[in-house]
Amino acid sequence: MGYQQTYAERLAALNADRSISEEDKVPLRKQLAEQEYGAPSFDINEFEGLLSRLESSKKRQQRQKSVEGRRDIFATGLAGMMGNF
Repeated sequence: MGYQQTYAERLAALNADRSISEEDKVPLRKQLAEQEYGAPSFDINEFEGLLSRLESSKKRQQRQKSVEGRRDIFATGLAGMMGNF
């Protein structure tokens, strides 16, 4: 098996190549990076699932806040009535 160039060496060679325009180098750099580090992926279903969980959590928090607010109002009213006796 022969010598394999590293990502840095391939990138340096691409940047030094004067026969390729700067405009044409951009997608080639991206391709080199994807080969080295893997192509970025985005799973819309996973995103929607996480978003749904976040929205549900926010709704639960708001509901809990409302319940606690009602308890505070009730406790304040009860304390006021008890103070009248």
